[in-house]
Amino acid sequence: MAVQESSQVKQQLLEKGWDRGWTDRLQVGNFYIPRMIEDIIADSFKPRGKICILSIDGGGMRGIIPARILAHLEQSLQRKSNNPKARIADYFDVAAGTNSGGITATLLLTPDENGLPLFQPQQICDLFAKKGNPIFKSSLLSRLIKSQQPTKQIERFLKQILIRDTQELTLRDTLKPLLIPCYDLSSSGAFLFSRAGAMEAEEWNFPLWQICRATTASPLWFRPAQVRSVDGKTVCTAVDGGLVMNNPTASAITHVLHNKKEFPTVGGAKDLLVLSLGTGQFDQSLQYEKVRRWRPDQWAKPMMNVVADGISDMVDHTVSLAFSDCHQNYLRLQPSGGAALGMDDPSPSNVKRFLKMADDLLEQKSLEYSPFGGKIELTQTNAERLDWFADQLIQEQKSRALRTSPTAILKQAALAPSKPLP
Repeated sequence: MAVQESSQVKQQLLEKGWDRGWTDRLQVGNFYIPRMIEDIIADSFKPRGKICILSIDGGGMRGIIPARILAHLEQSLQRKSNNPKARIADYFDVAAGTNSGGITATLLLTPDENGLPLFQPQQICDLFAKKGNPIFKSSLLSRLIKSQQPTKQIERFLKQILIRDTQELTLRDTLKPLLIPCYDLSSSGAFLFSRAGAMEAEEWNFPLWQICRATTASPLWFRPAQVRSVDGKTVCTAVDGGLVMNNPTASAITHVLHNKKEFPTVGGAKDLLVLSLGTGQFDQSLQYEKVRRWRPDQWAKPMMNVVADGISDMVDHTVSLAFSDCHQNYLRLQPSGGAALGMDDPSPSNVKRFLKMADDLLEQKSLEYSPFGGKIELTQTNAERLDWFADQLIQEQKSRALRTSPTAILKQAALAPSKPLP
């Protein structure tokens, strides 16, 4: 039996404290339902949207390669959105990075005095090219002459960027969630610096320059880093995050899937849009006759490459399997080679090679893992896939403006840095 609409009954309900959303009703056939319920039902059938994740591998000076790729992406976003002020940080919900990738992710999400991203990708390319020489040249000289490796150059570099007016910028100051790994020698385990953790408690909030110092503390080049939380309660003895998490893509995905406070609608891979950028595969062939008599010191650098590349490749393979039913939601760009080009070689000629590797990668046919079938070559180039990815990022932002339920609920902190220097 149909429920009769009555302004008198409606007024009585309102007087009793009923919300207007429950008293305004919509007729569906012979029945009336509260308009609030109608809105909820309609919204449940709308696409939930996708959380956009950026992940950047470690690689020392090879960090120029993903920075160059991101410069191409940012230009594409600006062109397609007709917004010359569009920035990478506007389109990604989370950024993760290891080693030099951690520096890139941090600089992309750190605000300037006006609340805008501190750096653009091309500026990061230029920064690596300019600052790489004093950092690594000093480190190499020290390794040849002294027993102790220097850290003054890299610490000075990081402090110049991430300390503002004697105030240390911290995890709480970033524009979007940031994830940076290291290995903590004091606890014998991997440690993930997270903005989400920092927003919950001061004991998980760390100065950004210290975080970048921690994730780049490769034992081959720099001393371990002692990192202290803002309140001094948490202390890490950190070395390079690339030793355990050179490709942080899986960690970023796991973080999003389990962070229901900030990403309440995410249910699985279909609700994600992931861009993962590598810094070059280790493709050097080492035959038995060459390596069987190597001394431990001869294994040092090759083993670093094997470990870092092996971790990165296994993560790529695992994530590809997880996205097998929605493979278009996951884009991994990894240049072949690059291992022969030194991570610690800041020479102008090596910088040019890295830039050329990035440009060549964009023109190459894209590769994708086929479930249990290895990598296959696609018909599209990496530039075409990256441009398609830019379309998806723009469409996602447009769709969010039309949804009644938020896709991401990010905690915001005041722009003023939270920790003054002593």
